[in-house]
Amino acid sequence: MIQKSNDEQSHAQTMIAIPQILTALIVGICYYMLAVVMTVYDGPLSMIFQPIIGVILTGIAIFLLLILGLPIRLSKTVNLWWRKHWWISFVIGTAAFTMMCLSWHSKFRIKVMDPEVNQLVDSFHPALAIGGWMLTLFAVLHFYPPTHWLRNPTR
Repeated sequence: MIQKSNDEQSHAQTMIAIPQILTALIVGICYYMLAVVMTVYDGPLSMIFQPIIGVILTGIAIFLLLILGLPIRLSKTVNLWWRKHWWISFVIGTAAFTMMCLSWHSKFRIKVMDPEVNQLVDSFHPALAIGGWMLTLFAVLHFYPPTHWLRNPTR
């Protein structure tokens, strides 16, 4: 068995972290923009400022979730276990997607006051929507493809 140096391991961790962060950023912004369009679209200004707010909020969430997931990245034992059980990210992602869908279901929607029209409007259930969004980001951010997906067949 060939041992990798600490420098090579650190480089490999950085190389996997970059696509994980970029993918989480894209997924987070898409979820955020979908929620905005479904609830508070108020013209062209929404399409200018909401993506900026989406990038900022998603960036903050990713930073916090990276800190929360540091044991997965820094502890060799935890990292090896997490990689061996790579499907857990899919389970978390599925639960998160279900939460996001349920947050808009009529049984869970909440009413909020829209000051522009001065009436109550439907909105996502905050705990389900934000919890689902954060779990989705966590699942994407800490997904490591199984090694058999990464192997190059020599045949």
